[in-house]
Amino acid sequence: MLSVLINTLRFVLAAVFLFSGFVKAIDPLGTVYKLGDYLESFGLSAIVPHGVLMIATMLLCIFEFTIGICLLFAIRRRAMLTAALVFVVLMTPLTLYLALTNPIADCGCFGDAIHFTNWQTFWKNVVLLAMIIPVFIYNRLLFRLINENVQWIISGFAFVSMLFFMASNLRHLPLYDFRPYRVGTHLETAMSVPEDAPQPRFETTFVLSKDGEEREFTLDNYPDSTWTFVNSRTVMVDKGYVPPIHDFALIDEEGEDITNTLFEPGWTLLLVMNELTHEEMLDVVNDLYDYAVINDIPFYALTSATTDDIQQWIDHTGASYPFCQLDDITLKTIVRSNPGLVVIHDGVITAKWSRRDLPRENLFNGDTIEEQPWAVQQSSVQQHRRLRILVLMFFPYLFVALLDFLVRRRGKERGNG
Repeated sequence: MLSVLINTLRFVLAAVFLFSGFVKAIDPLGTVYKLGDYLESFGLSAIVPHGVLMIATMLLCIFEFTIGICLLFAIRRRAMLTAALVFVVLMTPLTLYLALTNPIADCGCFGDAIHFTNWQTFWKNVVLLAMIIPVFIYNRLLFRLINENVQWIISGFAFVSMLFFMASNLRHLPLYDFRPYRVGTHLETAMSVPEDAPQPRFETTFVLSKDGEEREFTLDNYPDSTWTFVNSRTVMVDKGYVPPIHDFALIDEEGEDITNTLFEPGWTLLLVMNELTHEEMLDVVNDLYDYAVINDIPFYALTSATTDDIQQWIDHTGASYPFCQLDDITLKTIVRSNPGLVVIHDGVITAKWSRRDLPRENLFNGDTIEEQPWAVQQSSVQQHRRLRILVLMFFPYLFVALLDFLVRRRGKERGNG
């Protein structure tokens, strides 16, 4: 009975670590941005370079995923459980501090796939700690799924496969897009608040004085006029319904809000350039803009750069496409690439491309945008990419385990023979 309990806990722990590492690796840049938010709240963002955050993110993803694989197959049981226990022991007081101070609303422990508050993250770590301790104590009860002689293949593949998986998600776009600007999103709907949606609720507290005594009151128990007003404060007690997209506004160079033009029939191309860098992409971007002009398609470059930086970019590169300024966080949420392309048709996001996948060929062969393969991201192509990557990532574990089982079975048969 104890063995069943310990191994059940082991598989639950394996699932949590695997999922946590995997969803972070789907969107490594998102994890980098989240770590950057934490550093900024502690006043450390200026001293930690982006490259260090990227390395830390990759190591964190590999660590969690590898721990999950080792738990699943019971590889190096004591060493693996020691590492997992130390990790959770360190994270539990840290998440308690974050829950008390609440510097960032979303912990980011499961990427953008599942959003936990800081308190939920703390209690999650408490539960994990309560599960790891008995598994650590009774680690010898964990039954192995593969022979010790081949366990290095499993752990080594976990390390290598995660590196290639993250590289693919960085080179292209994340395998799964959990953000509100995913392909298929109808922008106007995602930005709208339904009529029956709960509205924000505010509570006002009044500080009043009488005969030298100060007391707090609300509208429900507001006293008579013999009390003298001292101060008041209003706080939001319920934020109500917040639409998935609530921070997107397209303001052109004349200061006019042109967001509603995206909802109208027709095509629009948005080039996201949160930082005006990567001059090696100039020819590709210019060709794309020329194609938009020839085909009378609205084209806007979205950036968080200052007006002076935009003017310097125009003077330096000769860029003639119009710019719109947006918040840097919004741009990073729209597409995880700089530059990145967003294609919109009739108010719906039909395609998103990283800078390495920007349309380069057949732009000027006479095809209308409806005939261009990059204008609509085919779901079947995306599904094939996902299936291919998932098979390459997870099938080898099954193959090695099955091969090991057959070898051991044959060895037993020969021994019995």
